[in-house]
Amino acid sequence: MTERLDNDAVVERALDEVRRRDGLEAEAYLRDSHGTSIEVIEGKVESAEVETERGVGVRVLDSGRVGFAYTSDLSPAGIAECVDLAVANARITSPDESIAFATTPVPPDGELQIFDSTYESHDVPEKTDLALAIEAAARRVDPRITSFYKTSFGDGAGVTVFATTAGAYGTYRSTSFGAGTACVATEGEDKQIGGFGDGGRTFATIDAERIGEEAARRALEKLHARPFKTQRIDIVLEPYRAMELVGAISSLFSAENVLKGKSLLAGKIEQRVASDIVTLRDEGRRIGGRATAPFDGEGTPTQDLVLLRGGVLRAYLQSIKTANRLGSRPTGNARRGTYAGTPHAGISNFYVESGVTRAADLVSGADRALALTSLLNLHTIDAISGEFSLGATATYLEKGVALYPVKGITVAGNLIALLTSIAAVGDDLRFGSGGIGSPTLLVRDVSVGGE
Repeated sequence: MTERLDNDAVVERALDEVRRRDGLEAEAYLRDSHGTSIEVIEGKVESAEVETERGVGVRVLDSGRVGFAYTSDLSPAGIAECVDLAVANARITSPDESIAFATTPVPPDGELQIFDSTYESHDVPEKTDLALAIEAAARRVDPRITSFYKTSFGDGAGVTVFATTAGAYGTYRSTSFGAGTACVATEGEDKQIGGFGDGGRTFATIDAERIGEEAARRALEKLHARPFKTQRIDIVLEPYRAMELVGAISSLFSAENVLKGKSLLAGKIEQRVASDIVTLRDEGRRIGGRATAPFDGEGTPTQDLVLLRGGVLRAYLQSIKTANRLGSRPTGNARRGTYAGTPHAGISNFYVESGVTRAADLVSGADRALALTSLLNLHTIDAISGEFSLGATATYLEKGVALYPVKGITVAGNLIALLTSIAAVGDDLRFGSGGIGSPTLLVRDVSVGGE
């Protein structure tokens, strides 16, 4: 019978395989996870799956040359084969003196509150009932909610283990839960789709009533939308719309993109790039955050990193490699989505800090405004020039009062101009399922194309 190694033993075995070879350094990154995925449509269960994944990725450093390999065969023979491949891969890569591995022990997760100890007590029938309850909640809002595209529930629990031949070691457990729905509102010949999802680190954070009601509201508010004349007008971004924009610009802060010349923020440290009321953070140790962890994918402790303060660019998202190239320090932002991938500089809990203006006052403070209800093609934003042209829908407001929905508009401009035109930041910070957050934002004098 094949020997089954526990998670720590797998990592140590991989490092021991490297230690047998002179002059090599290595790191091992293991993930052991399982999760549930459920889909329901119109009150019927379409699918319910339980998946497990366990594997290790190994990076080997040989005279400045790095090689990588991974495996889900965690037998002694499978681990040895993985290390052999990583060593062989290192021999064919070019030297890169900026690459280094962690050398110090990483901190324990402490009180980060990223693991739900009740995870195992929630079975598939209970999770299915929650998904069905979301649909039922949406239907109760209004009889004009006539159908659903999909309602889903997903969760995951896992263990991460990281270690290097230089003595770094860390491990933590984490859980995540998420659910959402997309429903259709119908009145006469008009049909509109509205969707909403939410999640967190614990099962208790999933509020079926809220998810269903919010999805229904978003569908209903789009019914009987009108065309809108081309003009410049103030824009209101409620938290979930603002999150989409915040997420779309996150890659600009990656030091990797800065080094590659693929970010308009390159060379702008200590320069003003946004309104002086905007503070943007990446908080890797935020209590209960969806992207919280005690250390990143390279074993660097995470931290609360201020990227923008008073609209001034203060920092980039750094890995060990980018920090060495830029002569700075790693910020704990080496992201690693799976054991089968290598680390790259990216975000954790990435958000615009709450302001002091009540959201209701912010909205009513604009004489005329469009409150965006959807933004399309955010991936088309030019990260180098900052130019964008995004399809959108909205609700037309006067003094904060919603008058009618708007369709077929295009919001266009430049990111720096948009960020510097933020005139008010609400006090209603919210986070989405991916760890991106924002309060309500009011942006002045935005170009909107229509009729």
